[in-house]
Amino acid sequence: MHLTFLGTAAATALPLPFCHCPVCCQARSLGGKDLRRRSSLLVNGDLLLDLGPDAPSSAAHFGKDLSSLRYLLQTHAHSDHFDAAHLVTRLAEYASRDVSPLAIACSRKTAAAMSAALSREEAGASLLDASWQRRLGISCQIARPGRVFSLGPYRILPLPSAHDPAGGSLLYCLWDGEKALLYATDSLFFDASIWAMLRSFAHPLSCAVLDHTYGPGIQGEGHMNADQVAETARLLRAHRLLAPGGIVLATHISHEGNPPHEALCQWAAQKGYCIAYDGLSIQL
Repeated sequence: MHLTFLGTAAATALPLPFCHCPVCCQARSLGGKDLRRRSSLLVNGDLLLDLGPDAPSSAAHFGKDLSSLRYLLQTHAHSDHFDAAHLVTRLAEYASRDVSPLAIACSRKTAAAMSAALSREEAGASLLDASWQRRLGISCQIARPGRVFSLGPYRILPLPSAHDPAGGSLLYCLWDGEKALLYATDSLFFDASIWAMLRSFAHPLSCAVLDHTYGPGIQGEGHMNADQVAETARLLRAHRLLAPGGIVLATHISHEGNPPHEALCQWAAQKGYCIAYDGLSIQL
């Protein structure tokens, strides 16, 4: 399984356009790994986790071709994770040529929210309407927490997220036939039900990608902080959910309490996990 992080920031990206906090100022000064686009992950070149606003430009920047996508796993429909304008360009009216079929999977509530965003771009557009599916060249599969399903060659276990239950947010475990991945951005600290579902997944995780919105000691809403990521990494190992040599990576990083990339890497290394950055490419 090959992973490319197209973005590793929280909703505001990093640096924030109007912020003069030390973290944002240092990001402008340091550049490189301290510059973060909104979170998105490309798997094996054919599956994308979240079609966010920065995904196409980031993919082009890092030499990845999103026209080769066959599968889209959408965690939820918040604007930093889904940009309907990108999906609309699949319509013939936009003169896109040789558009390949795209299979989309998400919760029913997320599909409804994505459809509402689509309809603001193109009146009446819907992921769940057969005629619009034909026009967009898509199929849409409804994912339900705890129910394993197939998406092309992938076996996927959706997990409920407490980030936005009303919006149908999901986390995902996926297996490509060789390796297994947990993608858990926009998550709170795992409750007992999530641990139980993780234990039910038949494949040890080669990689767990965790939400790291807030830095050490910072308490925020709807997301995890560095201390909770460290504890989750510890518990993944304690429950033997990681495969031998399995890694834990942090993403969805904001300017709230997170130091610059290198300093955050040093802090995380002492806690048993690593910090992802835009363009990070890993072969599991």
